[in-house]
Amino acid sequence: MTNIDNSRQDARKPVIWKATLTTNDDKVFDCEVRDVSLAGTHVTCLAPLAIKDEVLLTIDGLGDFAGEVCWVRNENIGLTLLVGPDLLLKKFDERNPNKSGSNDPLLPNE
Repeated sequence: MTNIDNSRQDARKPVIWKATLTTNDDKVFDCEVRDVSLAGTHVTCLAPLAIKDEVLLTIDGLGDFAGEVCWVRNENIGLTLLVGPDLLLKKFDERNPNKSGSNDPLLPNE
């Protein structure tokens, strides 16, 4: 476990996206993406991960994203995205035409 740097340059956007995490040893864990920032994300998952572990994050409806664990706190995991169809996951939330300006979490296909 490590401390989380709260001096972010970019605000996180709350979302609720179903996903899976695949580890280097090909174990697959169901997870939920809870928020996104410019090139990172916060997921909840019961995967036994450690800082610097590399994973494949597969988000339903959005695709695969290679990531590296940057922090772990119980079932909460912070990922830095390394490779994916669009590293800026935050843009998926910002482009959502149904967004009403509220802070309600959104699903990727809403």
